[in-house]
Amino acid sequence: MEIGTQGLENKRGKRQIKRWYSWIGYAALFWSVIYGIMNFYWLLGGEGYPFIQEERTGVFSALFTYLPVQAGSAVFCVLCILGIFFSIAMLKEWGRKVSPRFIVFFSWGFAVFLLLLIPDYRLIAAMAYAFLFKFPFGWQILNQVVCLIGGLLWVFAIISYQRKVRNACRDCGRKENGKPIVLIRWTKWLIYVAAIAPLPYAIIRFSWALGIPLGVERQMLEDLAKVNPMATLTEWVFGGLCIGGGLLTLGLIQKWGEVFPNWFPFIGGKRVPVLMAVIPASVVAIALTSAGFIFTFGFFAVTLQLVPAQGIVLSEIVGTVGPMLFWIPWGVALGLSTISYYYRRRGQCEYCGRND
Repeated sequence: MEIGTQGLENKRGKRQIKRWYSWIGYAALFWSVIYGIMNFYWLLGGEGYPFIQEERTGVFSALFTYLPVQAGSAVFCVLCILGIFFSIAMLKEWGRKVSPRFIVFFSWGFAVFLLLLIPDYRLIAAMAYAFLFKFPFGWQILNQVVCLIGGLLWVFAIISYQRKVRNACRDCGRKENGKPIVLIRWTKWLIYVAAIAPLPYAIIRFSWALGIPLGVERQMLEDLAKVNPMATLTEWVFGGLCIGGGLLTLGLIQKWGEVFPNWFPFIGGKRVPVLMAVIPASVVAIALTSAGFIFTFGFFAVTLQLVPAQGIVLSEIVGTVGPMLFWIPWGVALGLSTISYYYRRRGQCEYCGRND
């Protein structure tokens, strides 16, 4: 039985609300056109090219910044042109002549490229510094946000397309006589990983806040205090964010992650909106994974002397960068836990009427 057919749509009639899958493909197409035009402008020598290595980022810059301006903008022009072609192929009838494998391979590859190879550590840093009421946003960081939005648009566009190809409900992805989501079985283990992974970073930050030079020389802590008068507060906040994030992650399998505790003013006892947990957790998971990817690459590149240290003290890299090696498993586990939480709580589909 095909879900999302004309007969089912007629049954809903004019009362049916415009669903996300009806416009997500056009959104991915629009993003590809606009960003392709921007890169063509940079290819012609226009100002404002964002993928540059700044001195303070060094080896922890996004991998894409290692390409020269002309090469980088040319790569994006090609990718955006292909994106326009494949996005239209997903939307139009003639797209059936294109192998779904090609469409799926390119779309997922483009999405992963935008989500992992474009951001650098400054994105997650900007999110953390916001808790100190500092907002170090510039064009480079804003461009990373634009690319993350593009990556997410492509993720949902290809999910919608794959559901259409396999005759599943375009809204929830369920099929008649479908099997339960396997990911739900691993929810607890994924959440435990996501809750434990930030502990090494938190321990390092708390020790520095207490004046204990764990993994570094004491001179480094003294230098940090001179450069930043709020260094101690910063360490407490960054470490606290890790602990708080780990505790909130546990809420994905706890009752208070589904129903607000009674002591909450105004909303106590009410159900937690699914997207209220899913959206922020997904954003943090993407930022952590992309930053962890950069830090892991930089750590091994410097340690194995594949690139110059550029001011990094090799004897202190284990203390300063080592804890960030846990960010990839942290981000991946948090992302998968969030997906599992969504599938577990999504309930009956308003469109096809199916339930898990």
